[in-house]
Amino acid sequence: MADDRIELFVGLIATIDTPGAADACRRLLSVDERIRADRFKFERHRRQYIYAHAMLRLALSQVAPNVAPTAWSFGAGRYGRPFVASPQTSTALHFSLSHADGCVACVVSGHEAVGVDVETVSRSVAPLSTADRFFAPEEVETLRKLPEPAAIERFFDYWTLKEAYLKAKGFGLNLPLDAFAMQISREAIEISFKPDIADDPDGWHFSLCSPSPSHRLAIADGSRARGGLPINHNAWPLQEAAE
Repeated sequence: MADDRIELFVGLIATIDTPGAADACRRLLSVDERIRADRFKFERHRRQYIYAHAMLRLALSQVAPNVAPTAWSFGAGRYGRPFVASPQTSTALHFSLSHADGCVACVVSGHEAVGVDVETVSRSVAPLSTADRFFAPEEVETLRKLPEPAAIERFFDYWTLKEAYLKAKGFGLNLPLDAFAMQISREAIEISFKPDIADDPDGWHFSLCSPSPSHRLAIADGSRARGGLPINHNAWPLQEAAE
């Protein structure tokens, strides 16, 4: 199923944080994941981590139903990108995981070059000062032409799209955010690169959505599938966690 589409899973903490849910999800985690969860100073960050990593396990098992959520183990690539270490499945599965205050999200696909990012939209952000430091000049120029409410929205469009691309490439933050630029129109979302970046802009498709009025989510699809891979939106798989 995941080899010809992107499976997207999103959970809003305010909706999924029902009595007993965090404990049920914590039981799905590995020992190392539980230890890491317990290191968070604030309870909201601890619960966010638990829900995100339980969601990943449930999402993988929804795509590969013969594997129990507790059976997955993970490794990390050169730049820290996590990957499925075991068990082997008939179709190799790749994933990207993201969480922000109040929201957790992940994508699962048979294609490696897929990434997701979700951010909390802050109305108090100063988009131009941050963009001047990190974004490409053409993105900064676009933001300058927009009134503040629209500039804030576009800033988070850029931010999530850029983060999703970096996750899809597995670069982490090892590629500067100003090395590539996003162009957003009603017709399409496109990417361009500085001349020294060896990537093909035609090989990428992007999408944006808002899981809630306070969150922005972007998906980067580098599968090179014609027209991009279809995206299947899945409900938060909490019932399975509670069984």
